[in-house]
Amino acid sequence: MTARAEELTFRRFREGDLGDVCDLVRETIDTSYAAVYPPLVVEFFHQYHERAVVTSDAASGHTIVVHSGGRLVATGTRAGTTVRRVFVRAAWQRRGIGQKVMAELEAASLAEGIERLDLSASLPAKEFYLRRGYAIVSEEDYEVSPGQHLEYYEMAKELRR
Repeated sequence: MTARAEELTFRRFREGDLGDVCDLVRETIDTSYAAVYPPLVVEFFHQYHERAVVTSDAASGHTIVVHSGGRLVATGTRAGTTVRRVFVRAAWQRRGIGQKVMAELEAASLAEGIERLDLSASLPAKEFYLRRGYAIVSEEDYEVSPGQHLEYYEMAKELRR
């Protein structure tokens, strides 16, 4: 059965999902970021999305997981008004799953009275968020190590009911 033909199941994060979410995030960073960011920046992303941070964000925010055939294929988190950690397994990208994750996070935000979301977009994710209606607020350049820069975009979107 192809990835496209399998049914997707969306649900809230549970404590038992932690290992799978961390593995998915690490794998996606390695496959999606290594081609555009230097090695120490990729390692910075790994540290930024470490287990303790995933746990804290899930406890204080809204995290969803997406499964297909019993396998985790995507995740997304909103902590306060900030979208974090939207990752789709590489083999499942460009199938609309990320769009569905974002739609769920935005709908849950509106249901909680949140009308504006912000996020930090990596170079590979910038176009995805622009297509979702997010606007670039600023372009950022953080020097992780001498000569190794993390370039990214601060973005925001006014949500509509």
